[in-house]
Amino acid sequence: MMDLGQLRSFAEVAERGTVAAAAEARGYTPPAVSQHIAKLETELGFMLFDRIGRRLRLTSAGGALLPVALEMIDLERRGRELVVDAASKPTIVIAGLASAISSVVLPALAELAETLNVEIHEREDAGSLSELSLGQVDVALTQEYDDQLPSRDSRFVYKPVLRDQLRIALPPTMSASTKLNELSETRWLINGHDTLCAQSTISILGRAGIRPIISGTVADNNALLGLVAVGHGVTIAPESLIAAFDQEVIVATQDLAISRTIFAVSRRSASKVLNPVLEML
Repeated sequence: MMDLGQLRSFAEVAERGTVAAAAEARGYTPPAVSQHIAKLETELGFMLFDRIGRRLRLTSAGGALLPVALEMIDLERRGRELVVDAASKPTIVIAGLASAISSVVLPALAELAETLNVEIHEREDAGSLSELSLGQVDVALTQEYDDQLPSRDSRFVYKPVLRDQLRIALPPTMSASTKLNELSETRWLINGHDTLCAQSTISILGRAGIRPIISGTVADNNALLGLVAVGHGVTIAPESLIAAFDQEVIVATQDLAISRTIFAVSRRSASKVLNPVLEML
């Protein structure tokens, strides 16, 4: 009989790529996780990973086992939740970008808290989806941009909860009628390093024939827009972020024809149970 603890270690290594990362996530030592994998391989009679330096890559046997392991872990978690739910207010764990938490979770938090204990964690898209697959998160808030090819996991259900246009944010000294093609000599602030918003910004500027003079790369939205407000540069950001900013910046009226969509992502196995939560979001 396969041991659930060993399966958890296997799934953590498969999702995170290294024994060290899996050990840290599980609160074990790396040798303990390695021992779990070795015992599971011995019991099954197959190698589950190819060792490539410090990273591990799933073998065909490991790839076949992973979705079953994740399903077993999910069933165990759901069983525990049913027992807890019968005795007390259930807990839901939501993870996502800070901007998604602000624009999607905060407006619904009071309604959610009437029937649920809500636990919230800031995570990048990849991190929240990884924790979703491992059963550590119930809802992952992720984003997609119109000009980028989305990558989706068939194990998950993606429900759109907010559509957000990209806008040019300008210092107070500039006019809202300013056009993109007038900003070729202006300093630009980029929203993060290689983030989806940064990729869209570079793509938009490239299509406009602009090779930007970059005066900063800032992931924190308040810091980014604060730099715009004091005239350190201009930026492109989702409309909801600019609307929530409490200092004066000018939003250009030009339609960039690019939006981002925030999705509430849940495991397919739990989507029916979570439907009321997704509706609130």
